[in-house]
Amino acid sequence: MDHMKRTLSFNPLSEENTKKLRSELLNELRISSIENLSNELFNEIFDYLDGIDIYLAFSNLNHRFQQLLTSSSILYKIELIHISSKEIFMLIYKQIKHQIYSINFQIPVHINQLLTSFIIDSSFNHLQSLIIEDIQSDKLISFLNTLKSLPRLFSLDIRTMHVMRDLNNIYQLIFALPTLKYNKLDLYGNECSISIPMATTGKPFSTIEYLHIDHYYTFDELSALISYTAKLRHLNLSYINQDNSDIETMLPINLENLTSVSMYTNYINFDEFEIFIQNIYSKLKTLYVIFKYQDITFLDAYRWEQLILRYLSQLKKFSLKYYENRYSIDSGERTQFNSSFWIERKLIFNVEINEYNILYLVCPYRNRWYEYKNSTVDYLKSTQLTINYVFSGEPADNLFKYIKRVLNIVQIYHLDVQQQISIDRLMQIIHLLPDLITLKIHSLTFYRSFFNEEFPTTYSIEHASKIKKVYIEKTKTIEEIYFLLNICPHIEFLNVECIHDMTIELFLRDILNKINKDLRLLCIYVSKADDNMIKRLSTMIDNEKLLSNYTIHHELDNIYLQWI
Repeated sequence: MDHMKRTLSFNPLSEENTKKLRSELLNELRISSIENLSNELFNEIFDYLDGIDIYLAFSNLNHRFQQLLTSSSILYKIELIHISSKEIFMLIYKQIKHQIYSINFQIPVHINQLLTSFIIDSSFNHLQSLIIEDIQSDKLISFLNTLKSLPRLFSLDIRTMHVMRDLNNIYQLIFALPTLKYNKLDLYGNECSISIPMATTGKPFSTIEYLHIDHYYTFDELSALISYTAKLRHLNLSYINQDNSDIETMLPINLENLTSVSMYTNYINFDEFEIFIQNIYSKLKTLYVIFKYQDITFLDAYRWEQLILRYLSQLKKFSLKYYENRYSIDSGERTQFNSSFWIERKLIFNVEINEYNILYLVCPYRNRWYEYKNSTVDYLKSTQLTINYVFSGEPADNLFKYIKRVLNIVQIYHLDVQQQISIDRLMQIIHLLPDLITLKIHSLTFYRSFFNEEFPTTYSIEHASKIKKVYIEKTKTIEEIYFLLNICPHIEFLNVECIHDMTIELFLRDILNKINKDLRLLCIYVSKADDNMIKRLSTMIDNEKLLSNYTIHHELDNIYLQWI
């Protein structure tokens, strides 16, 4: 039998359907000829069963199962998620501890008691991964001391809300673990101090290659920490100490192996970030950054271009997210993330509007819904505005202010509204966006909101007439589609969902009877589309002479109809 990893999940509160499936499979195994069961079928069934069910049901039932359950070819993943699982685990862990490759300690309140109930020692010789939730400071230090004897501990993930005021001992114990490759320390934003000295020549360095610092730190503390990680390849930073952090105190560190940096912070401006990149002396290939600090310079495409050319010449993957709230100062300048520098790297600029902020993104281009087969990508006109929150029954002043603010920074060519929206509110938004090419909405309603200005206006109608491709995800009435065809008279591609209580034949006939001269491609989502449905539709189109020179096929549940 091939070497296998299986989940031993001590979770007595499984969902009803999962319990039913497990019960049926257990019963099937009991009454089957288990000795003749193939390894492939056994493995497939094993994947569906909960580990505790298997162990308790079969440990004394069948000789083959006894051998399998204690065989070194099976490694268990322990997930201690509920309080009631503690007793079960304590009963059987001695029999299987040499087979455990992962333990997830997430038992609320009792985690600190549990960690003192048994000892993790070298007999856990296959243990590779530990996740520890909500542990107290003194218990954590004692626990870390016991991990030195583990010969294969590669991953350590610690998450706790308990205050850790002094991280010196904790990090020194972590850095001393002989085989550790991944470490994450998540203190849920608790402020703490780190006075660990800089590593010096002659002292052993940590084997850590992936370091995730998910707590407050200053730049000089960061310098000290990463001085111990000469093999570091991935660095993930989540906080910076607002009051005590000074980039000038960060000493330059030569990290020859560092290829990936991810950073999330509220308390750093662009000038400080530039100094940070210069100080780490690495050959970065991946850079993902998220900033909430109110510095509009983060949207200065030229500054980013110069930083990348001078200090990040090997960069292959880049992503920027910049959150701007309603109190930000308007720069009055448009961003230039559509220059040849960004287009050559297939990086585009997008915007998302949420209830309380605007999110600007620079990210790799990915195929979108309106690209069909051999569609060409116009990177100069790729900027999309996604609206995740839409005011419906009350004035949408904030939404409109956000849209106007976005237009001061970038032109919008694509609109994606990710929730239901009334037709008048939609026309209000289109009124503000003169360059729209595509429109995607979750669903429409004819509910009328209250506002002073009458819609549609001349501008909203004019702007809608430029829209070439439309996608409505959820369709309730055929009138919604008629409305879109009317306000966007030059649609070339229409993507819709078949109305639930209409036959696909009637639905398609109604649309084809309303099409304009520009529409050439229609995509209809219909549940259980198949070849027989395509034949019926083709016969209907031919018999009623609805189209000529067309092709029709389905891709999964999407029916594509294209004509000349």
